[in-house]
Amino acid sequence: MKKMTVLVATDFSETGLTVVRKALYLAESHGADLHVVHVIEESWFALKQEIKSIREHSWNVLNAQFPQLHKKYFHCMQGNVVREIAEIAEQIEATILVIGSSGETYMFKELLVGSTSKSIIRNSSIPVLVIKNDLPLNPRRILIPTNFSDHSRTAILATADLFPNAELSLLNIYNLPFEGRLKTYGFTEEDILEYQMQISQNEELAAETFAASLHLLPEKVQMLTRKGPLNPPLFLEISGSYGTDLISIHTSGSFSFFAFDLLEEADHDVLIFKF
Repeated sequence: MKKMTVLVATDFSETGLTVVRKALYLAESHGADLHVVHVIEESWFALKQEIKSIREHSWNVLNAQFPQLHKKYFHCMQGNVVREIAEIAEQIEATILVIGSSGETYMFKELLVGSTSKSIIRNSSIPVLVIKNDLPLNPRRILIPTNFSDHSRTAILATADLFPNAELSLLNIYNLPFEGRLKTYGFTEEDILEYQMQISQNEELAAETFAASLHLLPEKVQMLTRKGPLNPPLFLEISGSYGTDLISIHTSGSFSFFAFDLLEEADHDVLIFKF
């Protein structure tokens, strides 16, 4: 099996160094190489100081905080944040990218609410772990919305590999098609109740079948099925009730817009798979 490579982006703010710390924990727990990338966005810095000098000073700061890091895995360059991160990730064949949710640079101030974060994720061909708090990166329970698709299956299995000690709570949120029309069409309350029960049973069966098809240890997987709208408030309410430490989601199909809405509102770290 190919050795795992973690790439973390930092802006050297307090939050940015927290991101490095959590990425380092992830890398060490998998025996992986950790690469750190810092992008100098403002040309003014380059005018006042040579890039080589900035790179050396930046490395000294990083090395003082994290002596375990290797200088050959430190990448410091000037340019567009989104493009440079994507290019480095491709060059080193990174397995996962770790970024922060706040910091000093424009990139990190706008992360999760502006276009930069979406561009980073959309330009990434690998999973992106977005750090949103300073809690240890050792999740006990991960909440994963699922729509029973192949992409959902891939994201779940990859999450299980990244965090083998965590319990996975798989959440299927469904609506009842045409429920609002039934009274208009003349159906009785008894008919409507029967319809609701039938859809609910079908969803429960589909969830059980999907969970079994993953071939994960039963004690590591919990399947949850809830009726309601697919929106962050309901999802985060369920997340809180189950003591979630981390959220994992893919961005295809019905989750394409929901994933970014959830990313903005969640307090947990969020692992994103783009397909």
